[in-house]
Amino acid sequence: MAFSNVYDKTKGEEEHILPLPGNRQIAYAHNGPPTARTVVLFFSGLMSVGTARRVPEPCRELGAHWIAPTLPGMGRSSTRDRSVPYHVSLARDMTALLAHLYPDGAFDSLYVGGGSYGTVQAQMLYGAPYEIFPAGKKIVGCVLLAGFSPFKYHVGYAQTLTWQNWFSVGPPSQIVPFHLLQRLFKLIIGSKLGTVEGARSFLRQTILNKMDREERAMLTIWLGRNDLTEEQFLDNMARGVIRCCHNWDGFMEVSDVVHSDWGFEPRQLDDEHASKPMLVVSSMDDHLGGSTNQWIVENYWSASRKVVPGGHISSLFYMDEIWQEIIDRK
Repeated sequence: MAFSNVYDKTKGEEEHILPLPGNRQIAYAHNGPPTARTVVLFFSGLMSVGTARRVPEPCRELGAHWIAPTLPGMGRSSTRDRSVPYHVSLARDMTALLAHLYPDGAFDSLYVGGGSYGTVQAQMLYGAPYEIFPAGKKIVGCVLLAGFSPFKYHVGYAQTLTWQNWFSVGPPSQIVPFHLLQRLFKLIIGSKLGTVEGARSFLRQTILNKMDREERAMLTIWLGRNDLTEEQFLDNMARGVIRCCHNWDGFMEVSDVVHSDWGFEPRQLDDEHASKPMLVVSSMDDHLGGSTNQWIVENYWSASRKVVPGGHISSLFYMDEIWQEIIDRK
């Protein structure tokens, strides 16, 4: 049975706010049938907020409820309580969000996924002990697009990073005190991200101008399928950047989070956790991230790798194919 007519792009762009204990809140977007028995929790990466405008066709065919939270300390999601480990705080927030949307816990299957930095949060939930993330028992699959490995256990991780990531999350980011490198980035770039035009220029320079002719052609095809012009596509991303930068606290701690204890070691996961399929997607010419994907595949028992043409965001053009692959592995 097809559920495609249940999904509304406009409603999927709407931002919702859930109050949390401790005078905190989480922002999120969602799309699809609110009583769906299949749920997707998807985390976007840096310089973005949760959006559910486009739900992949295989997920629509399943009638899945797509939920896209904005990460802590970004956009309108509150800065986390630093006295609580990040992975514990994240699990609590997602438990609260799922309880809000499903007060009776009436869903059967949960997929977790993320892109770039959002792959960190997806992995944290995938491996979380069930006592801190009870919904983890219902996880049936995980999708990681341009993934980050847990640096605590990835010996030699620095040698696999692009030079941009080496500075932003590698050894310098942990050696230089007081988040000075992050503050410098904010000082240099932050002023450019306060307007749509500035954010558009930043995105064009860092993403679109890096595309070769083949990837440009893929982008054009994808835009046509989604009834978008390139300018509309840039505008949508730019507005997400601006909204994300209302709060820089989450950005400041990215390196600390990637280097932190995620609550488990991939190779030491019990059979119930480790048996759940994971699809790790790499782009052939990713100059921004994803260079630790191979370690992820080698250290999670049920992980497999998929490589697609293009740069950092090219997995966007293959989302239907990607999600069909993980659904078929359930």
